[in-house]
Amino acid sequence: MSQSLASPAAVPMAQAGDVLLEDLEPPPGAHALVIGHHRLEALCGLIRQGCAGAAELRPHDRGGPRAESAQIVVLVDPASLAEAASLLATAWRALDHGGRILVQDPGGRRHQIEGLLRAQGFIAISSRETPRGTVMLGRRPFALAHG
Repeated sequence: MSQSLASPAAVPMAQAGDVLLEDLEPPPGAHALVIGHHRLEALCGLIRQGCAGAAELRPHDRGGPRAESAQIVVLVDPASLAEAASLLATAWRALDHGGRILVQDPGGRRHQIEGLLRAQGFIAISSRETPRGTVMLGRRPFALAHG
């Protein structure tokens, strides 16, 4: 897993990655993880949106992020539904409670991926169409207090 720390001024001006992320609205200083085959645009977009740290993970990288280490996860262009399911499990582990996930799917698998998001436990799932495919947003629920 590689890590990028940069100031928004050090990253090129608005690009296609910003359109992808426009509904995400990361909290100031959020830590983000970008998973997928085409990570660079999303990574730069997150930095431009003020994420304090942005890490990237290729789908077949060994190891993975620390548990609950990110407030934002972006999953870009999963190659298959099996890959999407595996990477959503990685995203769930990486996100802290209340963290948000964005999935970009140019392959027309919206309903299947929304089902995978629900099966993993994500809530508040919404989607929109873009010129590059469907973008789905979800959130990891807050932990329930026991006692």
